[in-house]
Amino acid sequence: MTTFKNSPYVDIPQELIAQFTLNGTIPVANWWFDGSKKTQIEWTSIYIDEFVKNFSLKNIEENIPLHEPYPNASRLLLAALEKFQIKSQNIAVIGSETPWIEAILLNLNNTVTTVEYNTPNCSDPRIKCISYDDFCSTDYQYDCVVSYSSIEHSGLGRYGDALNPNGDIETMEQVHKKLIDNGLFIWGAPVGQDALVWNAHRIYGPRRLPVLFEKFHELAWFGFNKNDLFTLPLECCRQPVVALRKK
Repeated sequence: MTTFKNSPYVDIPQELIAQFTLNGTIPVANWWFDGSKKTQIEWTSIYIDEFVKNFSLKNIEENIPLHEPYPNASRLLLAALEKFQIKSQNIAVIGSETPWIEAILLNLNNTVTTVEYNTPNCSDPRIKCISYDDFCSTDYQYDCVVSYSSIEHSGLGRYGDALNPNGDIETMEQVHKKLIDNGLFIWGAPVGQDALVWNAHRIYGPRRLPVLFEKFHELAWFGFNKNDLFTLPLECCRQPVVALRKK
């Protein structure tokens, strides 16, 4: 069997199209990136302090500009964390180019582990950074996992990862394994009509989203109504925050 490790691919390999599109039921659009050439990320204490200051609970609640990477994401995330009392817990964050999620979690007195393909070199003891492979290979479990704008990229090769049509589903399975019984997963990704925007991201709609959430109970949606999002024009999407509980 051919393995597709030389990512990113400009075009989907012909033999993988059916798997990526659920046998042609998910349309494909083009928006291509090469994010494979990355230098080591450096997270110093000074760098993290700036995020902890900017993403204080007060700043988020008062809608003070935070230079956040996704508009309104911090407010939705904080609403989910506070509703389910995710404080002073042991939490893993899946996918972080900058520690904005980690900063919010630290401000809620959580213990934080960042999981990344391109693992940050973190010199601050407040955040432990591990590779995705290390996350998958250990039996260690967390009270809660948080991921925003990460799962939808898994397996598309955008960041130099091997092509895997089920990369996002397999990541969800790993999250399920790494959560304690009844653990929470705070999830955010593009939702709308189903689409594969190659190789930028997936948009989750009524076909793929139930597959993605198969091993979780949906507890609450923040910011948007799921059924309303499913009626957006093709290729349009929004990024809600969804609270999920491990089945």
